Amino acid sequence: MGHRQRRPAHPGRAPPHKQPPRPRRTFAQTVQLLELFLHREGRIPAARETIRVDGDTVKIGAWLAKARHRHRSGQLPEADARLVAALFDGDWTAEDAVPAVLL
Repeated sequence: MGHRQRRPAHPGRAPPHKQPPRPRRTFAQTVQLLELFLHREGRIPAARETIRVDGDTVKIGAWLAKARHRHRSGQLPEADARLVAALFDGDWTAEDAVPAVLL
């Protein structure tokens, strides 16, 4: 005898215990969060570092590491690279990059 799949109690709606997913941030919005981190902390984020904004935890260190990797491998659009570069003095892809905020 085959097993019947259970139908959701409310088709088309998430179960009451689950929040609907938030829309993804744009690259420019995440650059603004990086800028906020640089102002708050006065340093670049470590790879596992997070920032809390409006009840959300953003993995800003991992995001920056990924943006650096994408830039080095030629996969980051130039416009996005310029947004991040504006926050740093010199090469923003270097591990010891200096935030422009500190100058």
